[in-house]
Amino acid sequence: MTEFPVPLDNLIAYVKALHPEGGPLENVSDAFAVSTQLDERADALIGHFVDQARRTGLSWSQIGGAMGVSKQAAQKRFVAPPAKIADLMPGSVEPFSRFTARAARTLAAAGKLAAPGAVGSAHLAAALPTEPAGVGAKVLVTAGVTAERLSAAVGTGLAERADSTSAAELLELTLDASARDALKGALKSALRHGHNYIGTEHLLAGLTAAGGPVAEAFTTLGLPPERTEELLSAELSALLARKQGG
Repeated sequence: MTEFPVPLDNLIAYVKALHPEGGPLENVSDAFAVSTQLDERADALIGHFVDQARRTGLSWSQIGGAMGVSKQAAQKRFVAPPAKIADLMPGSVEPFSRFTARAARTLAAAGKLAAPGAVGSAHLAAALPTEPAGVGAKVLVTAGVTAERLSAAVGTGLAERADSTSAAELLELTLDASARDALKGALKSALRHGHNYIGTEHLLAGLTAAGGPVAEAFTTLGLPPERTEELLSAELSALLARKQGG
């Protein structure tokens, strides 16, 4: 096996650089945070190649053998069963209190497109153009990505706009693992930008950063994560300037 691309000494130096004046406990805390990020990247790395293997027609038995685990263990790790949002966020409709109306309608439009099956990241991506006034759709227009090109790239039909929705209805939607990853990415995008809401811009960022076939489709369309973030930042800055000018 070739040498690991990130030597341990480099990781130690990185952790110490986070808080140069920090003490041992702060170093432990920083090391734990970094290791969590590495675990997430590791899972994403394995998941990427597992997805590629499945797309070439390899069986779960073959993939499990390559990983040194059983077929069942490989499936359990990388094929999460569909789940309702209500099951993921039990107790109330509060999880959607931070969704903008456009983001909520986008999720509802994805649900309509996926029905009667579970919503996947492909349905969520195809639903973005249904809210043309949203920042996510505006970035698509800037990048020259039409609704037709997008739906063809992700392998769905054209989505139809959801005229209205409610948090209770959204909680009844069933999401597959790819959609859940995209929504997690949307939350991370909102936190990264310091926003107290989740809008269509965050949904787009979450989709392009989640990895897998849909993220690859966006890259093919000219919207890899870095380019997406650049266009989103530009659109958000322009939006802020228009509001201040008005």
